[in-house]
Order: sequence, then structure tokens, then C-alpha cells
Amino acid sequence: LNFACFFDIDGVITQGPNFIKVAKPAIQTLIQLNVPIVFVSNTCMLESDKAKQLSAVLGVTIRPEQVVLAQTPMRTLTDFHNKHVLISGQGQVEDIARIIGFKSTTTIEKVCKAFPELDMVDHMNRARLSEMIRTQGLVHDDNFRPIEAVVLLGEPIQWERSLQVIIDLLLTDGNPAIVPSDSNTNHEHIPIIACNRDLVFKAVADLPRFGHGAFLTCLETLYKSISGNDLKYTAFVGKPFEISYQYAETIANKIALANGQPKIERVYFIGDNPDVDIIGANMYNHLLQQEIRSVVEEQ
Repeated sequence: LNFACFFDIDGVITQGPNFIKVAKPAIQTLIQLNVPIVFVSNTCMLESDKAKQLSAVLGVTIRPEQVVLAQTPMRTLTDFHNKHVLISGQGQVEDIARIIGFKSTTTIEKVCKAFPELDMVDHMNRARLSEMIRTQGLVHDDNFRPIEAVVLLGEPIQWERSLQVIIDLLLTDGNPAIVPSDSNTNHEHIPIIACNRDLVFKAVADLPRFGHGAFLTCLETLYKSISGNDLKYTAFVGKPFEISYQYAETIANKIALANGQPKIERVYFIGDNPDVDIIGANMYNHLLQQEIRSVVEEQ
């Protein structure tokens, strides 16, 4: 029986800054046996950087294509790759977006620069805006290109600013220069693509830490309270959604093919979060069983 192993990273290979000692010999043994291995994590960073981290921790070479992070399956969402999109998250978000296919991107920071009146939770911004209006009037970027979709890669640093700007874009069809006649109008907002619904994650602290799911909960609640409408996601990727497991299986089969092995017949998933890893794996298994039954019934 040809099989593959999918591993979560946080809580399975590492825990905070520390690595779990038994993981290293286990991974090394599987690699020696030529078992296709894919690391499936809801982390958002460059796959190449995560592969380097894993290689250093495990003492073996892990290639970037063996790493499926929260955003990785967005490579398949080609209908959005040519749209002008807002990228939300931390770190090299525009670099990450370009690598997975998005050709025209901007950030919360750039939107705030184009429209300096948007971020008013920070009292220093209020003072700067007052000075701008006093000396030169309210200045906007006349070359601002409206946002056609919002891509949420992971939790940002300044939640209050990101929440305000994203909701502004949803209520103005991507262009804060145009004020809607009624924010409660029941109209469809611009598309939102999000990854990683983890409400919390395990780190060094005794209690779980807020994850991207906590930020999304805030966004959904605020949008509902302000507009009267439910926030609707166009697509969701990352665990526990089937697209991430399906993408990882595709990678595992490519590894098997390169090793001269037949198609993968079984996948073992090792994770530590019942609400994400285990539920997601069970959902994907259920989907596969449905497909098998459909094929049998057609025959």
C-alpha cells in the first residue's frame, strides 16, 4: 500500500521557538523509507523560508514544494490573479501574494497613505490630519486604483486600523473616495478571499493565543453591526478546508512519481488541533469516500 504522511508543524514539529525532539528521528526514518512527506500548516510566510526552518530543525533537506502553508492553495484561484487586490497580513505579504499568483497588489498602509483620514483610532493620526487640513487641505492620491478584491493572508499587527480600512473598502466597493448613499444598503461587497480560520493556536504561553480566526470574527461582527448584512467569503483556503488537503495530496503524488512510486493510496495526517487538523482530515476523507461511491455507482 503506497502511502504519504502529512504533518502539521506548530504543535507537532515545533512548539513556539522549540522543536519537539521525537519529530526529528521520525521524519528522518520516513525519508529514508522514501515515504512522500508534505508539511501542511496554517502559518503564512514564504514556503522557501519555512522549508529552510524545517531543514535546520530536522537535519534533512525539506524542499519548498513539500510545504503547503495557509495561502499556498490560492495558486489555484486564477480568476483573481489579474485583479487589483488588497493584501492583509504581516511580513512580506506582497511578496507572498506575487509568488502565489497575484499580479497587482496593495496594502493597508498604502491605502491609509492615499486616504489619510481613514485611520482615526490612533490619536496621533488625528493630529497629523488636522495639521494637513490646516496647511493644505485634505489631500488624496488621485491615482488610487480601486480595490477589486480583499485577500486576507493572516492576522495583521494593528487590528483596529486593518478592520477600519477593510470595512471602508467593503462599504465603498473598493474606493474610499466614493461615499455610498446608505451603508445599510443590501448590496454585494467586493470579493473576500481568506485563509486560516484558526481561532487560537498553541504557543509558549499556558493559554492559547489569538489566531487569524479571531481577527476574522471581529471583521464579521463589525461588518454585520455597521452594514446590517452578513460578510460573505468568496473563497476560504487553509485547514480545515478540503482545498488544502487536496493540494497537499497533489504534491504528495508528484513526489511519489518523482520517486518512481505508484499513485498514493492512503494518507496519514498528524496534527494536534482537533478543531482544525483532525476535523479537516476527516472532512477530506469523507469527500474522498463520496467520490469513490460515485465512481462505483456509475459503474
